[in-house]
Amino acid sequence: MKIVNVMNFVRCIDEREENSTERLFDFTSQQLSLVNEYGVENTFLLQYDTVCNRDFTDLFKNQASEKTELGLWYEIVEPLTSACGMPYRSEMGWKWDWHIIPGYSMAYSPKERELLIDEAMRKFKEVLGYYPKTVAGWVIDTHTLNYLNLHYSISAVAICRDQANTDAYTLLGGYFNQAYYPSKNNIFTPAQTKAMQTSVPVFRLLGPCPIHNYDNNKYSSDRLKAQGRRSACFTLEPYWYMGSTEKSVKWMFDSYFSQESLGFAYAQIGQENSFLKRKELVLSGLRMQIEMLLKRGDVEFKKMGETGELFKNRYPEATPPTSVTALNNFDLTDVQSVYYDCKNYTANLFRFEDKVFLRSLFLFDERIEDLYLKNTCTTFDAIYENLPIVDTMNCPEKDKKACGLLIDGNATPFDAKETEKGVLTSCFKDKKISFFEDRIEIINDKLILYRNSFPEKAKCLSDRILFEYKDHSYSLIVEGAKITPGEKEIILTKTEDKIVLYPKKG
Repeated sequence: MKIVNVMNFVRCIDEREENSTERLFDFTSQQLSLVNEYGVENTFLLQYDTVCNRDFTDLFKNQASEKTELGLWYEIVEPLTSACGMPYRSEMGWKWDWHIIPGYSMAYSPKERELLIDEAMRKFKEVLGYYPKTVAGWVIDTHTLNYLNLHYSISAVAICRDQANTDAYTLLGGYFNQAYYPSKNNIFTPAQTKAMQTSVPVFRLLGPCPIHNYDNNKYSSDRLKAQGRRSACFTLEPYWYMGSTEKSVKWMFDSYFSQESLGFAYAQIGQENSFLKRKELVLSGLRMQIEMLLKRGDVEFKKMGETGELFKNRYPEATPPTSVTALNNFDLTDVQSVYYDCKNYTANLFRFEDKVFLRSLFLFDERIEDLYLKNTCTTFDAIYENLPIVDTMNCPEKDKKACGLLIDGNATPFDAKETEKGVLTSCFKDKKISFFEDRIEIINDKLILYRNSFPEKAKCLSDRILFEYKDHSYSLIVEGAKITPGEKEIILTKTEDKIVLYPKKG
């Protein structure tokens, strides 16, 4: 299954720009003309104030074909809070504000969130005649997701890709790209059991780069760094360098759709209509991406809601294992990167020059609640994260060869393939690493876990490493190896034919 969603996000006002409503309408009109021209399945997500604007809704009623799905783009705007009798607490006095307070659902109490989503859905149905099947936003809180699922029978939800300290929210250590069934306690955490599983899948937006999305320019060449701010976001968004450059877009599509995905390859393309100053770049980039995918011929264009239903039909019981594989690099640096995701953990196998290591390994625990499940966010930013076992994002640039969980310090390029159902295996020389849903098996004499890559509160026992992070306890159980703690690293020395690692809840 190889699916792409062309999904554009439609705002009605952007007070950072002059004559914004008129210009946003023009941009949206051209985005609609573009997808109509190619006749591909697509989705437009309308913000509440857009649904209230007759020019925008008439545009879709009169010019959209049956291949266009309309869904809800869920950012909180002043007309929505006013309709619910609530103040809009924008420090700038705007009617749309990109800050968490007042622009996102977790900035409101759980009861207020119910009133807000009820009004957004009511207005959508009043104007368009039906409830949307797709709801998306950069961040959506768990209480809102559970309420939507219970009362509105939605088919799909989408949230932002992982990012750190960008805009007004951090998402770190989530399911890398495709889709997952979240825990009822936390939209950002896949459920491990059916009882705790929400029945609507959550997709990740923007098509993140499997090499650079995690830590941006750390492994970039000087040539790529010279792009400056244009390389600030390593995604398929056509506003940015990576999403508007034919070479890197082709590489991204090859990584997503030509290499190992464990049976489900997915990407979202499209752009919010607020990039007014570079509208032509966005439109030309999206055109290039659609033409490239049509030329490939092996990827299906689907509406977002249909994709959610396909996911539920194909994976009715639990979140499936998936992978995103980049065995080469569009840039000059010698890098490979493979993401393995399942309901229990996410891991990134990485090679930089002659070093093969786990760049990240995060544990999923369905019991841990969203910080805003019952509480209102009162801070500038909102944080969604899972439990770090290996996290090299904050390792200094000078340590990029001595960080993470080092598997081989004199490695050759590896491959990546499905060796049995849901199991991803990479081989390099006489070494091998296999990712299972419950464990990671490694054939090598020694592993080195650098202390700059995991939480400070860690304790070594004979058969495991215990971690503490923000009042949560969890462990990495080790079989087939002796654990030797050191000042700067923990060494795992093989005692059997392979080393087996089990990320486990506390």
